[in-house]
Amino acid sequence: MLDIDLFEHIENNEVLELLKCIGIKTKNFKKGSIIIGLGSGIDFLGVMLSGYANMYKKDVLGNKTLIENLKINDIFGHNIVCLGLNKSPVEITAQSECEVLFLPFQKVVTPCEKLCKYHLQLIKNIMKMISKRNSILTDKLDILGQKTTREKILALLETFKTNENIIILPYSREEMAKFLCVDRSALSRELSRMRNDGILKFNKNHFELLNN
Repeated sequence: MLDIDLFEHIENNEVLELLKCIGIKTKNFKKGSIIIGLGSGIDFLGVMLSGYANMYKKDVLGNKTLIENLKINDIFGHNIVCLGLNKSPVEITAQSECEVLFLPFQKVVTPCEKLCKYHLQLIKNIMKMISKRNSILTDKLDILGQKTTREKILALLETFKTNENIIILPYSREEMAKFLCVDRSALSRELSRMRNDGILKFNKNHFELLNN
């Protein structure tokens, strides 16, 4: 648990002091369990310690849109508590067995009387993690801003591309469709066309961009 971005530049003994001071706790979730329910009250920040989860938002008809995928080191809940919302507008569901670290928001943002340097470092780390998450959401806006399904697919793959043209998405085909806000059948048809056009190869969530 100590080797995560949240505790960057904080010594192990100082982390243990934080655990006592702030009252940090962890909780394990089984696959399919709800970590944050739609409309539930929330007064904490969460950090993924293991596994992964998906954040969804529902429309008035009950249709789910995949907002983002949460993996190890990702922070969540900040947008809700920072805005002072009484109820969560999203649902977060465990997509595998996972462990989550919970931090009481008010104690995190309010340093104790000692003004411990490691508490201030914790706040800096949280701000850095929040900025990273906001950057990811900005990338999603860019993806959804593409005009065609093909352009959306390519933009999504580019965000997960490393030095190689091999991409492993953290989404099933259904989750990919929800992330791109397109019909699953339409997504599958377009992927098949792109494969036939020699643009990419794929097997489940493994993709290879060709001629790039």
